[in-house]
Parts: sequence; structure tokens; C-alpha cells
Amino acid sequence: MLIKMAKAMGVENPTSGKDFIAALDKLIADVGCADLKMSDFGITRDEMKKLPKRVHEVMGGDIDADPVKLSDEDYLAIFEAAYK
Repeated sequence: MLIKMAKAMGVENPTSGKDFIAALDKLIADVGCADLKMSDFGITRDEMKKLPKRVHEVMGGDIDADPVKLSDEDYLAIFEAAYK
């Protein structure tokens, strides 16, 4: 699925999901969002702790399509890394 997404983003001959991630990183940089931080939008560390639950509420069954299953602790670690 990620290879198809990379292709849809214009990557010629993608061979792995890493090609999609690279294309996504480039898109984020190209639109000027590479340096955005959650704290820039007033999200506090206490509010951030509620976000893993929101992932399940927002994504619903779509979360099962992820190739790697993440725990709430995994999601929180990602959010903490993004908090800066």
C-alpha cells in the first residue's frame, strides 16, 4: 500500500514504504511545515497525554490498516518526540 502511495505522490519506481516516507518528508518541507511544533499551537504536555485515545476515536477501524501495530505508549512517544 505504501508503495502505491509513493507512486501517487510522484515517486518513480518506488520499491518500499521508505520511498513514501521520503516523499512525505519532502512534501512537508516544501509546504513549510517541517519545523512546526505541537507547542506552537498551545498544546500542553498534559493535553498530549490524551492524544493516544483520540487516535483510536478518530481513526476507528482504519488504524488496523497500519503495517505496524502501535500501542498507546508508542503513540504517546511519537507525540512527545513531536512536541519539541
